[in-house]
Amino acid sequence: MGIAKTIYARLFVRGREHLGASMDPALSERDAWGILGRVACNLIRGAAWKLRMGQVGGRFFVGKRVSILSPSHISCGQNVKFEDHAEVQGLSTGGVHFGDGVTVGRGASIRPSSYYGGELGEGMTVGARSAIGAYNWIGASGKVTIGSDVMLGPRVIIIPENHNFGATQQTIREQGVTRAAVVIEDDCWIGCNVTILSGVTIGKGSIVAAGAVVNKSLPPGSIAGGVPARVIRNREAA
Repeated sequence: MGIAKTIYARLFVRGREHLGASMDPALSERDAWGILGRVACNLIRGAAWKLRMGQVGGRFFVGKRVSILSPSHISCGQNVKFEDHAEVQGLSTGGVHFGDGVTVGRGASIRPSSYYGGELGEGMTVGARSAIGAYNWIGASGKVTIGSDVMLGPRVIIIPENHNFGATQQTIREQGVTRAAVVIEDDCWIGCNVTILSGVTIGKGSIVAAGAVVNKSLPPGSIAGGVPARVIRNREAA
């Protein structure tokens, strides 16, 4: 094992399984140094941010050009990672909470509340080892709860509110919104470009195919797809 791989293993792998696997033996020493340097820089940025966060239970990794707004409303377990260009806003009635080993992918946005005042959003909780994919957009105005070991693919959208439109004498914009919580239970895999609408619960162990629009709750173990999404089969079916 090269010097860079040895340092990486001692600092970031042994006894810290939430960060991820050790380096591939096929990596060149030059590439290994590059990864080690990048991870170390993210750790340094995270250490600076920890001074402003509500609570951080261990190492915190922050990529380049990450936007963290209202950090005192954000809490993290150990080895949480905010990747480059992510945007995480904590301002909400319930705060934003990330369990051990959560990753917020490159360019993802979490926005419980407006930047310009108005009613506060309800916030968000993410369980251990879950991954919010690159360029996800999560508007946590209504409560969003994501369980443990959940994988959200790239460009997933979660919208826990709907615009009211019943009064034709008013513009839709003037009629406000109705919030309804979104829940994704443990061990789910949500494919790329999936949209999850308000009031939906996706049951434990479910898989949602790429491009689906989920507007109704799915029972545990579902394999679902389509627009709107429907259950194709259940993983536990004989």
